[in-house]
Amino acid sequence: MALNPTHNLTELAVVGGGIGGWAAALALARTGAKLKVYEQSAQVTEAGAGIGLGPNAVRLLQAWGMGQSLRDLGCAPEALVARRTQDGQLVGTLPMGEAFVRRYGAPYLTFHRADLHAWLMQSALQHAEVQFCPAHRLVQLQTLSQGVRLQFEHGPVTEAQALVAADGLHSVARSMVCGDAPPRATGHWAYRTLLPMADLPPRWRAPQIGLWLGRRLHVVHYPVRGGQSLNLVVLLESHRTPPQAGWDVPRSQDDMQADVHTALQGSCAELIDLLSSVSSWRTWALFDRPPLNAAAPMAQGRVALLGDAAHPMLPYLAQGAAMAIEDGFMLARALEVESDPIQALQRYENARRERTARIVNGSSGNTKRFHNPVLSEPETARAYVDREWAPDKIAERYEWIYTYDVTKAIL
Repeated sequence: MALNPTHNLTELAVVGGGIGGWAAALALARTGAKLKVYEQSAQVTEAGAGIGLGPNAVRLLQAWGMGQSLRDLGCAPEALVARRTQDGQLVGTLPMGEAFVRRYGAPYLTFHRADLHAWLMQSALQHAEVQFCPAHRLVQLQTLSQGVRLQFEHGPVTEAQALVAADGLHSVARSMVCGDAPPRATGHWAYRTLLPMADLPPRWRAPQIGLWLGRRLHVVHYPVRGGQSLNLVVLLESHRTPPQAGWDVPRSQDDMQADVHTALQGSCAELIDLLSSVSSWRTWALFDRPPLNAAAPMAQGRVALLGDAAHPMLPYLAQGAAMAIEDGFMLARALEVESDPIQALQRYENARRERTARIVNGSSGNTKRFHNPVLSEPETARAYVDREWAPDKIAERYEWIYTYDVTKAIL
């Protein structure tokens, strides 16, 4: 079936106005592509709290001439400091800050998720080729011989040369293209909060990423919003079945406080004191999917999956946003150099499959490193710490992630 000239026609359609969708829109706009970003929500919001961008993503945004505004928006932690939850014993450190700039050509930056989202959106909308269409929930997708046809709830039929599905974990477009199973519950939960930095004792105001390792759980905290707030997350394993995936799983504050304090029972006093100062938690049930492969590709015909729609992952390598940004760049590059959209999306899929699969598997693999039961006992912890958490070992684990240069990847 051919395109219908009576329908609204745009060159490219991006479904999903989250971080992945706007990263793709920005990358595509930089090549001169005309596109529309469709978001199902009427209000532009981004849930969550903190988020990190590794130097692999920051370096790409620097190359676009956006490095300074990105640095002004985020915080650049000076170090990663890992400790045991039980007694606060130092496990390992990794110099970051300027050490990362020297080693990788860019810093590691932390943000409030809403700030990064707004920055990407505003940067993309500065390009006249980008139009934003909120309150557009995709309900039907049809592949045509020369494009795709999109039907939105309470909206007109729209046709485009190709579709970028960046609509997240519960991607409607993915279900229409792949028809695969729903996301799988990992049994991991994140309890998140933001604390005013001015209300905290000095030791918690240090410009660093704090990582506390325990049995079947870990705690992470870092500064956001210019150091005005501390992003605090407790990530734990639980047999409780989540009612839904995503932000803000309905739970009472009393229940969430009980979950956190039960999980961290027996932890050191300073960590318990910090957690006790929290008056409000938000709960996130963690889901993922197996890496995509030839049987379930990232691109099929004129539809490409991007970000969490393609490769949702546990946040244990802090690479979710970075992968979406890398995806966006490679997708834009493929469409720029290849005139046939189907061939372009296939080249994009070929270029991204191995990289994203390795990140997904590495994120899951870090569970054993962060939640290892040997950390519970001082007698077994020391040998494990010496083997896994020496500074050179920490750096080695992240080297392949941060040295990767998507601008030099084979397309």
